[in-house]
Amino acid sequence: MLPFERWFLAFLAVAGAFFIAGITGSIVTDLAGLWHLPGAGFAAALAVVVTTYVAAPSRKFQASCLALVVGALAAWFLLDSSWYPETDRYQGLAYQPTHLPFIATFCGGVVGLLFAALLRSRARDGDVYHHAVPRSGPA
Repeated sequence: MLPFERWFLAFLAVAGAFFIAGITGSIVTDLAGLWHLPGAGFAAALAVVVTTYVAAPSRKFQASCLALVVGALAAWFLLDSSWYPETDRYQGLAYQPTHLPFIATFCGGVVGLLFAALLRSRARDGDVYHHAVPRSGPA
């Protein structure tokens, strides 16, 4: 398989994770009685960054960092003009501007990047251990 094809498949995996996690996060947060938009953003950003790390054919951590930066910029432009919903939970705040959806989305991406860093360190520890073991065999 060509490198372009691998990156294309990784992109499809990330796009799928974005939609599935966003919808799932929205439903779960709504069922919990909370505002669905921050929950959807958190789940989608977490899924995008972790899926990028897992699916990228090379330079996995760098790709995850890039996904966080691009996602944060996209979230800023899409969620910058957010307002609290008109519900009993947010009495007095309805229709007031807020950055809560952006902050929750960015926090989801940062948690995803921390998880990717953990996966990276465990993979490196495994590689170091694997290479540090002396090979036995005929001398």
